[in-house]
Amino acid sequence: MPEVKKGFPTQEACIDWTNKVAPLLKFNNQYYINFAQNAHKMNLPLSSHTLVPAFRIMASQVQMAIEELRMEIEQDGKASDDSSQGGQYVDRSRLQELKNVTATQFDLSRLIKILEELNTCYKNHCDISVIMLTRALLDHVPPIFSCKTFPEVANNYAGSKSFKESMTHLENSSRKIADQYLHTQIRQKESLPNRTQVNFSNDIDVLLGEIVRVLK
Repeated sequence: MPEVKKGFPTQEACIDWTNKVAPLLKFNNQYYINFAQNAHKMNLPLSSHTLVPAFRIMASQVQMAIEELRMEIEQDGKASDDSSQGGQYVDRSRLQELKNVTATQFDLSRLIKILEELNTCYKNHCDISVIMLTRALLDHVPPIFSCKTFPEVANNYAGSKSFKESMTHLENSSRKIADQYLHTQIRQKESLPNRTQVNFSNDIDVLLGEIVRVLK
């Protein structure tokens, strides 16, 4: 408010301002106490020699509160950016490559939806959903490689040695972990998955890269 720097037209206007601002400072008890103690003087018939220094303290407390909140917002924004980057299970550029594929033999809409949901689940720490969607992905893509099942992709597809190793890892490791959470019934004690256990993003990117190459 410009009145804070230039001065209020009346004492009542200043008191109205203090009454509105004081509750906003309760997030920090020290700011609130310092402000409230000096705000009390605004209601008294005191000279400007007393009121002006008191008001300057109040304005200073408000400015400090604003700067503290601004810093918190900036830190939250950086944390959100970091979280967003760390929550990327399927690389955005790879996902865009798949969206740009114009192959007519296969409809990629469900594949893309699975990948988008993988990113959403991973970002929100839905670890059981991540491993289940990973299995769904493996069951969905074999026809692209002229195979009926993913074990056929891992064992028989004429890809590079590194591709075969990644697919074998996906088949043997991710499928067993997925089976554990898909088929194991409720027990007296449970062990829940975490991000490390369900993270097959590197091998999945190798798989998606080959899909893009094949369908180009």
